[in-house]
Amino acid sequence: MEKFYKTEYNPESATLFLKLADEVQNLVQKNGWNLERKFNKHYCGFKAGFFNAFGLKWMSSKTMCFFFKLSEAEAKKTGFKITKYENHWKEAYVYVDPAATKVQDLLPLFEAAYAKLAGK
Repeated sequence: MEKFYKTEYNPESATLFLKLADEVQNLVQKNGWNLERKFNKHYCGFKAGFFNAFGLKWMSSKTMCFFFKLSEAEAKKTGFKITKYENHWKEAYVYVDPAATKVQDLLPLFEAAYAKLAGK
């Protein structure tokens, strides 16, 4: 995947994308969440079967965001400020600031999206 992303997207952004995907994978394992990481052309999703709980998505060749499969109300309930809400996909987006975004800071959103998918 690394070679593909570095060819299709900005190479520096691709490096950050893969680093963040690894950090999310570590968070999933640390919490014992039953999710599988899947890469494709436009995003890296963390899935239970067919359904994504959350992931990291390309918005342009340099810009990426985390997405969380939550309703807008559910996302707002976490107290975390989302950047955008996409009604069509029912996803809350938090754009990545390469200098400031930390996976751990988004924990309330990760927890809420996993709990929703797991039916908790």
